[in-house]
Amino acid sequence: MLHQVEISRSALLNSVSQYRSILGGSEFFAVIKSNAYGHGIREATLILSPAVDGFAVNHISEASQVYELTDRPFLIMGRYDFDESSLLLDLDSSRITVVLSDLDEIKHLTDLRSDIRFHLKIDTGMGRLGYRKDSQQLNKVFDYLAQNPTLNWSGIMTHFANVEDVTDQSFAQHQLDEFEVISKKAVEAAGHRRLAKHSAASAAALLLPKSRLDLVRVGISLYGLWPSKATQLSYISMTANKSAKKAEAINLEPALRWRTKIVHINEVEAESKIGYGCTFQTHYATRVAVLPIGYFEGYDRGLSNCGYVIIESRQAPVIGRVCMNMTMVDITHIPDAKVGSDVTLIGPGVSADNLADLLGTINYEIVTRINSSLPRIIVD
Repeated sequence: MLHQVEISRSALLNSVSQYRSILGGSEFFAVIKSNAYGHGIREATLILSPAVDGFAVNHISEASQVYELTDRPFLIMGRYDFDESSLLLDLDSSRITVVLSDLDEIKHLTDLRSDIRFHLKIDTGMGRLGYRKDSQQLNKVFDYLAQNPTLNWSGIMTHFANVEDVTDQSFAQHQLDEFEVISKKAVEAAGHRRLAKHSAASAAALLLPKSRLDLVRVGISLYGLWPSKATQLSYISMTANKSAKKAEAINLEPALRWRTKIVHINEVEAESKIGYGCTFQTHYATRVAVLPIGYFEGYDRGLSNCGYVIIESRQAPVIGRVCMNMTMVDITHIPDAKVGSDVTLIGPGVSADNLADLLGTINYEIVTRINSSLPRIIVD
């Protein structure tokens, strides 16, 4: 196999265990949207099913894709897709909860299947789905729900806008305060029946204990990656405080390793041009290894002339432009490298965070964009 993405069972289960140590009574929902952040939705579901309380996805089709692999419930969080809604007809209502944002969605779902539970999404500062406090639209939604008490409305949720990127959580606290006010109105509209409440994704679940509520939706950290450096620093600072509990000292282990092999080696002279656009010129007689991976497979073209891979425990710099399906690296300083040698694209020595720094992006994008056609292999 020329290239594969290895998914560590133990690392995924470690993340669940680490989070459970701080959650108290909050349920743990594993976010497996977008092909489980590039880790393989089927593989992640199979590994995590015995360990989590439920799964969170973006699309109805994602839930449908892995529905038969688990007995856990699904929370469908993205924009309610009228075109995909017919897929709900084949799913057990006891295992499905759909997040809705407006009246049209509520009416459509309840006309389609009145037995499926739904949660209402509230915008407390993200500016995305849902409506804000005291808006006419939200008041209309609450009025409609109050007038239709038999609807299967079972929860309310929001999403934080600015937890990961800062060490000052004042805006997140503002969102929590807004959510608390709106939650009271929601309970009134629901006839004072109990509504599940949730707000926390990975970073908030770590840094804001009050945000954990009835359940947490853990995404990026489930895969052993910190949501950001600011989150990691904030968490280290928080747990270093003498008042912090020992149980809250979380250690995340990246769950993904992306590997390929050298398929060809060129011996070129000094001052040779390499790759499209002749953007690289050798300064010495150079051994050039060709890797069968490029931007189609998800190895970003922005890594041209600045990325690196690991071969025989040494860094091999990317030279020339990353091609659609091939990449060239300098192995002059790695005499043991040969055709068939293993190459680490992401893993020990070259993390998703390292590549994100080189590209000026976030680790989420690095792993999520690995092409879903590449085989995911469960290890350990």
